[in-house]
Amino acid sequence: MLRAEAIVAGYNHTPMVHDVTLEVPPGQVVALLGPNGSGKTTFLRTLARTLQPFAGARWLEQHPYEAYSPTEFARLVAYASQETPAEMGFTVAELVMMGRYPHQKGFGSASRADWQAVHHAMAQAGISHLAQRTISQLSGGERQRVNLARALAQHARYLLLDEPTAHLDLHHQTQLMHMLQHHARQQGVGVLVVLHDLNLASQYADWIALMHRGRLVAQGAPETVLEPTLLEQVYQTPVLCQTNPLTGKPLVFALSPNSTPTTAPDAPHAFVIAGGGAGAVVYYALMTAGWRISTGVLNLLDTDEEVARALRLTHITEQPFSPIGDDAYQRAQQLAQTADALVIAETPFGWGNLRNLELAAWAQTQGKPVYALATIPIEKRDFTQGAATQLWSALLDNGMRTANSLSALISLLQAQAPPAVTVESSQES
Repeated sequence: MLRAEAIVAGYNHTPMVHDVTLEVPPGQVVALLGPNGSGKTTFLRTLARTLQPFAGARWLEQHPYEAYSPTEFARLVAYASQETPAEMGFTVAELVMMGRYPHQKGFGSASRADWQAVHHAMAQAGISHLAQRTISQLSGGERQRVNLARALAQHARYLLLDEPTAHLDLHHQTQLMHMLQHHARQQGVGVLVVLHDLNLASQYADWIALMHRGRLVAQGAPETVLEPTLLEQVYQTPVLCQTNPLTGKPLVFALSPNSTPTTAPDAPHAFVIAGGGAGAVVYYALMTAGWRISTGVLNLLDTDEEVARALRLTHITEQPFSPIGDDAYQRAQQLAQTADALVIAETPFGWGNLRNLELAAWAQTQGKPVYALATIPIEKRDFTQGAATQLWSALLDNGMRTANSLSALISLLQAQAPPAVTVESSQES
C-alpha cells in the first residue's frame, strides 16, 4: 500500500497542503478532487517524490520512502504530470520507452520485453497510431495520453496521474477512465488520479478524496463524498445530485447562481406540491414567469427537495422514506396559507405522500385556487388503491383547474395573478 501520513507541503517555505493523510490500496482507483488551488497537484508531487514535504511521512509497501533508491522507487511508482514532454526530436514510441528506464541496465539497452511493454502501453492509451510522430505534431489531448502511456510502460505497482483527462473529448475521457479501472482491478495496481470532473470520479473511482484550501475535507465512497451540502461549501456553487440509473452512482450537476431566475419580493406566491422529480421543471418555469415559489412536503434526498434547496426555495421536508408527519403537514399548511395559488406537479402518489393531496383539498376550503399539471392521468400515478384518485376527483369538483402543458399552466396562473402585481421574468443574463 502507498500511504501518506499528515503531509504538510508547499513552496518557498509556504505550506499549500496541510496535514493530509491518504492511502492508495492495490487494485483500487482513488480520485483526488477539489477546486483549483486546493493543493491536489502539490500533494501528488510529494507522493511522486518530486517535492519534499515540510512534515509528515510517506510509506510504500510498509517501508518509508527514504528506504528506496530512485530506481527502486521508480519500479514501484509511476508519475504522469500535467507537463508535456519537451520537443527534442523524440518520437512518441521513444518517449514512451523512457518509462522503461527503471528496468534497463543502461541507456539504449531496450530489450524485446521493453518494446512489448511500450507497444502494450501505447495500445492502452490509444496512441499506437501516433508511434512515429513527434510531440510537435500532437494535440494537447494526445500529449496527455503520451504521458499516461509512459507511466503505464513503467509497469509500476502504483500510478500517480495528474489530470490525465485534461484536453480529452468525452469519448476519450470515458475510454481512458474505463481502462484505468480495468488496469487497476486486473493487475492489482493502485491508481491515484487527480480529476476535475466529479462525474468521472463518481463512475470510475472506488474511493474519493476531496480537498479544499489545502486540507482533506472528506474521503470515502462516491455516494458518501459527493453530497450536495459538502460540494456547495467546497465549490461555492449550488449543485444537484441525482443517481445514475445504470450504475447507481451519483451524478452531479452544477447550478449557476447567476442563471437562476429571480423574483421580486412582492411577486405572486405559488406553493408547489411536488415529489419524485416531477417538481423541478415546474419550479423553474414558474420562477422564470415571475412567481415566488415555496414547496413541500418533500422527503430529504428526493430530487425535488435537492432542487428546491439548490434554488434556495422555502420548502417543508420530511425524513427520507418516511410518511408525512403531523408537524411537517402543519408547517406546510401555514406556508400554503400565505400563497396566492397552489400548483400540483405530476408527482406519483403513494400512502407516504397522500397527505399532500389532502393539503390541496384543505387549501381549497381556505379559498385558495388550485392548479395541476396533468399530462399523465392521475390513475397512472395513483399507488393508493384509488384513494389519490378520489381526492383528485374532489379537487376537480371543487374548482381545481388542470393544464396539459407547462405553458398552458403558466397561462392559467398568469390570468389569475393578483392584479396589483405585475408578473414578468427577472432572469439574469
